[in-house]
Amino acid sequence: MKHSINITAGFFLALLLAPFSLQAQSDNDQKFGPWVWGVQGGAVQQFETDMSNKDGAFSVSRYFIQPSVGYAWDRRNSVSLSFGVGESNYDFSSDARIEGLEPWDRIREYQLSLPIRFSTGENSNAIIIPSVRINAESGADLSDGRTEGVLAGLSWKLSDTLTIGPGFGWFSELGGGSSAFPIIVVDWDITEKLALTTGPGLASSRGPGLGLNYALRDKWTLGLSARYEKVRFALDDEDSSKGSFGEDKSLPLVFSVKHSPWPMTSLSAFVSSDFAGDLTLEDSKTRELASSEYDTAFSLGLVFSSRF
Repeated sequence: MKHSINITAGFFLALLLAPFSLQAQSDNDQKFGPWVWGVQGGAVQQFETDMSNKDGAFSVSRYFIQPSVGYAWDRRNSVSLSFGVGESNYDFSSDARIEGLEPWDRIREYQLSLPIRFSTGENSNAIIIPSVRINAESGADLSDGRTEGVLAGLSWKLSDTLTIGPGFGWFSELGGGSSAFPIIVVDWDITEKLALTTGPGLASSRGPGLGLNYALRDKWTLGLSARYEKVRFALDDEDSSKGSFGEDKSLPLVFSVKHSPWPMTSLSAFVSSDFAGDLTLEDSKTRELASSEYDTAFSLGLVFSSRF
């Protein structure tokens, strides 16, 4: 059985902390009941970019929506359940090939998570997030694209401006095996307006990230973040020449503008440049059949998040 340590995914837990950290009150002490409902989602358009070796071009349109419900005993202890659904529609040019092999098209995405958050001391908190995910091309069996895993971490509030802590993550891999990685969670208010944080991601973006946020005024924030993004999915392998699994990985640099019109609600617009892009096809034993790098890709997107 294959095992690996994925250090580049070390910030992944922080992507989930913000969406699922349910609390009985908002930061300005607005009152809420113990039951908390939420929804987040968004849409992203990656514009057409060329593949290496004149293998054609492609673009991607993505959407993701994720409702949730949770119960919060207080601001530091809660449990919630969320279910997300989305799609990534790849539009390859008619001549596009990955080293001569036919690429994929529509990827379906599902995610079920059960975040559990609790206090472990006066200034420390813990979070455990078991989850099941499915990423599969239209026509492929959903079971072929299923993975399971758990994320867990501890954080300590060292001062009024710095929270930091370690953790770990473990996930099964498509085609067999598993991956494990360490986690670092950082939330550092450098000044009254400037903060350095890990996560969360931008809707359908699932890779780990580290970002700087600058508060323009009470309801507006500018953000600059970078992350590692890798998405794997099962393919419709009726045509055996295409392979059984696909992968799209890149290093996006994201600039965002966020507006928070009222507590626990935000709307963000962002533009990103995706560097070091690479598409890969694998057989049923996850052996690489073909790969193709692609030029820097540019994306525009809108995301939202609300709890009530």
